[in-house]
Amino acid sequence: MTVYADILVLINTYVNFFVLLSSSAILRLRASIWKIIIGALIGGFSALIILLPKQNEFLSSLIHLILAMIIVLVSFGLANWRIVLKRLALFFATSFIFSGCVYCFWLAFKPDRLIINNSVIYFDISAIELVIASAVIYALFVIVRLFCGGFNKNQRQTVKLELIHNGVELTYACLIDTGNMLRDCFTDMPIAVVDNSISRSLKIDFYAADEDVIRRNKIRFIPFNTVGNSGLMPVFKPDKIKVDGKIKNDLLIGVSKRRFDGEHNAVANYDII
Repeated sequence: MTVYADILVLINTYVNFFVLLSSSAILRLRASIWKIIIGALIGGFSALIILLPKQNEFLSSLIHLILAMIIVLVSFGLANWRIVLKRLALFFATSFIFSGCVYCFWLAFKPDRLIINNSVIYFDISAIELVIASAVIYALFVIVRLFCGGFNKNQRQTVKLELIHNGVELTYACLIDTGNMLRDCFTDMPIAVVDNSISRSLKIDFYAADEDVIRRNKIRFIPFNTVGNSGLMPVFKPDKIKVDGKIKNDLLIGVSKRRFDGEHNAVANYDII
């Protein structure tokens, strides 16, 4: 069977694109679509190793591990090693599910137009088959997205957020908003955003704090994007955080520049519950 390099790269790029999208949805990452495309292209061109002489299993696995690490870092960005390993593991898990389905198909039907070499899969596929495959993969992606991020995992709209910092106790009515995807880029912790009344309560001007105040309260600034607005938001870890009475150690607090209107004075993604 003849292997066409253009089809090989196209199909593997296509598959990697949806694998990365699925991984992004499960991780609830706001990954740049362009970074995902670049990562998918790297995965697509790396499939050319199918043209090399068959390698032993260890060398083949090592090559795929290095390539997967590059793809994950390019697509999702740098983070601490635990987060990178978590993303890498999920990328592999999603890839294994797809590869496992293909391998079962191969074992069952032994099609003439499918080759597996050096752990790379090659299809000689027509345009019509590609469209059908697109529809199937897109449907699977939508299902994954619905189960992992599309549904409000519980019906509660508000939780009680309690903070204790420097001996001051604060209570907020926190709106659970599935559109709030804000996470710390260093620890991958979700961030609950409170309104600027916290500055008066704690006597800390978060947006104009001097170095001593920043150091004592462990404040740092992270980039954020909202509809029509972007910038840097101060975040910190209070001495104690409770959500509906339960202590949370994997949550950070961000401070908004404005005061929230209405019955809610904080907002967070459902990850916090």
